[in-house]
Amino acid sequence: MRKTIVIILALVSHCIANAQQAETIESITANSHEPEWYAAQAEAWQKRVNADPQDQWAWRNLFRATCYYEQFTGGWGENQDESRTADVIRRMEATLPDSFVLNLCKGRFCLTTDEAAKRGDNILRAIELMPENICPEDLEFLAVRLWINDPENPRVKELYTKSYQSRYFPSRHMHFNHNMLQSMQPNALYFSNGDLDTEPMKMLQEALGERTDVIIINLSFLHATTFMDALYKKLNIAPLTLNVQDYGDKYGEKWLEYYEADIIMYLINESKRPAYFSPTNPKVSILDTDSIFNEGLVLKYSPKPYNNFDVAMHNVKEVYDLEYLAEPDLVYDSWETSAMVDLNHVTLLAHLIAKFRKKGDEDQAMRLYNILSKCVERCVPRQSDSYSQEYPMEDRKAYYEKLLKKQLQ
Repeated sequence: MRKTIVIILALVSHCIANAQQAETIESITANSHEPEWYAAQAEAWQKRVNADPQDQWAWRNLFRATCYYEQFTGGWGENQDESRTADVIRRMEATLPDSFVLNLCKGRFCLTTDEAAKRGDNILRAIELMPENICPEDLEFLAVRLWINDPENPRVKELYTKSYQSRYFPSRHMHFNHNMLQSMQPNALYFSNGDLDTEPMKMLQEALGERTDVIIINLSFLHATTFMDALYKKLNIAPLTLNVQDYGDKYGEKWLEYYEADIIMYLINESKRPAYFSPTNPKVSILDTDSIFNEGLVLKYSPKPYNNFDVAMHNVKEVYDLEYLAEPDLVYDSWETSAMVDLNHVTLLAHLIAKFRKKGDEDQAMRLYNILSKCVERCVPRQSDSYSQEYPMEDRKAYYEKLLKKQLQ
């Protein structure tokens, strides 16, 4: 009997030990997990909500966990209003009507029948109700949504300044965006792709007044009427009208890529401003690739060829601050994307090592080689097992090490 009791207690202890404790649900840009983790977190936060239905923080994390789980598993389906995420929104609305957390979450996901939320009205309301101790990630989210929905609103600067002061983005992301921003020509257009090559740069502009002449345009902003109207006015060009149906008929499933590419080219040609793209911008492959030139950490559009290698080497030698890449970082793995941002430098700059050597500048060649080698040495695997299995860190390290050594041959 005693042995049976011991076994039962051991099993109970094992179950308790393996039950997930409720954790803050971070952006997948910062740290990503497998769908099962988000499902378990949704259960953990639901218990917190059951214990205290007025706990806005618990509702916030319940929503995030549920939303990410369905995002990764295709749980929204054809009718998102019938999803688990929609159910969380409905229950939150019944329990905490017109609350900060409800308006915040509607900014990420709303019912198809909620016209006010689709217009972005809830963003302004969330900002009005914003608590003093708002989570830095949520503050950054409200800043970007206000920028999209009401780009001339003076609170855009206020929110981005507060977001910068919260130190939400790791220093490596801030350095990366600073270097990109400093290397662009005056009054340039800069087309970005995701959070990591947009938000830190906007913070630098609003909080520090750094290169405010550069106009940042994220691809997702191309579909925001208020942002685009303000952009056309700022560039002093006529608004562009395109028929989406024509693109669907011509390009099928790839219609969006060509639709956005045509808007990009219209902005470049009509504004007659220098134009740059982030290195992760997928629309570059749709544009005339013979007109895209690597200038170091950014890609420049130019209808005529020029010696972009000299520009890139000048940026490495005189403009970019790259020393931080070789310095130890005690919280290097605080975001999974930190390693990927560093590896971008290797992909974009490694070929310049051989270029420096060919010009007889062995000091710069070895300086760049040593800095980029440190990036490869410190690579850390992502928490997401599926990503690590698809792109094993060992294979990636071997590839980058081979790429760097090749430059010294």
